[in-house]
Amino acid sequence: MTVTAGSVQSQFWNMFSHYNYLSKARNTIRRIEESPVKEDIKKKYLGEAHALRGWMGLYLYDLFGPVPVASDDILDNPETFVYLPRLTDEEYDAMMEEDLLNAIAMLPEMPEARGRIAKGAARMILLKYYMIRGHFEKAEVLARDLYAMEGNYTLQSDYSSIFSLAGAGNSEVILQRPCNATLYGSENYLTASFLPTDMPWTDKSTGWGGYVMAWDFYDTYEPGDKRLENMVFTSYVNTSGKTVTRTDMKYGAVTLKYGKDPGMTDAKSNVDIVVYRYSDVLLSLAELIVRNGGPISGEATRLVNRVRNRAGLGNLSAAQTADTDAFLEAILLERGHEFYCEGLRRQDLIRFGKYVEYANNRINKINAEEGRGYYNVNDSHNRLPIPASFIDESKSAIKQNPLY
Repeated sequence: MTVTAGSVQSQFWNMFSHYNYLSKARNTIRRIEESPVKEDIKKKYLGEAHALRGWMGLYLYDLFGPVPVASDDILDNPETFVYLPRLTDEEYDAMMEEDLLNAIAMLPEMPEARGRIAKGAARMILLKYYMIRGHFEKAEVLARDLYAMEGNYTLQSDYSSIFSLAGAGNSEVILQRPCNATLYGSENYLTASFLPTDMPWTDKSTGWGGYVMAWDFYDTYEPGDKRLENMVFTSYVNTSGKTVTRTDMKYGAVTLKYGKDPGMTDAKSNVDIVVYRYSDVLLSLAELIVRNGGPISGEATRLVNRVRNRAGLGNLSAAQTADTDAFLEAILLERGHEFYCEGLRRQDLIRFGKYVEYANNRINKINAEEGRGYYNVNDSHNRLPIPASFIDESKSAIKQNPLY
């Protein structure tokens, strides 16, 4: 898969432009508040609107930090042009808490239909925001609220079933994106993104061969880890009948986390995309207990072991629970094994202070093995650059992220 500088810049522009949705969503919330409908109906839709605004706020903050958001006073005067600056971190905190705490208060305990927002999803969104911000004490309160929802949410006994067509709506998933290959914008393209062009998967599937699991990461898995079964491939028989081995697979193993879909059309799959699930609650709570000065032994270790045992593995070793640094290192590795291909790794590596280190290790390895001249990254790359066009259009009211 070839990625050009122009396509990357276009992606940055597209992602940052989503900040406008925060103001549009605020207007929607205000219109619902002023509507004459019954209070129970109003509460339902207000809860969803607050949660969706918070979800977009999380997405933007994770990538860029705080973004511009119009105040209610500005929204009340749409004919008056204002150059909006970015919010401060403290202002962004207040916005996120207002939206998501309102959502938690208003939403039903469980989704009324697959893919709808409920309390658990709103709590997960705010939990993720608090963890990005380093508000670990507040995050632990939310993680415990989610942990108390066990029974509504549970670990599935079969890891692969979580990501299967038959497992749609399973009780481990807290939030998912329902997929429908026949509806534009509702397709799951993740299978095609990872499927090699010469690997048969379903009769009607098309592979783009874009992404793999790097061999050095694959080799960190323990023998017998069920999270690799029928999902991560170190060899396969291609469409020409040739066995493709690890030696042939230069960059890494094939990762087909989302299961087979007989109705898959070309690159479009119907398997739901998982956003948040209950195992994340268990590992996050374990991490937060220790970050907040709690003991490693006891609850924190048991939470991690539940996830490991489901994967067919034994409990954490004495070395992994010897001290805080060893325990957090073990959790980071466990999160990598548990959530590969789920979009959480970047956040995790930044929070653990490892993103730049891991990226440079990979860059240096490629440069040495292939004679490339890729530049190393630094802490500025924990956030994406804000496209210059937005800075220019704002008359420099929008400030660039540091070091770009």
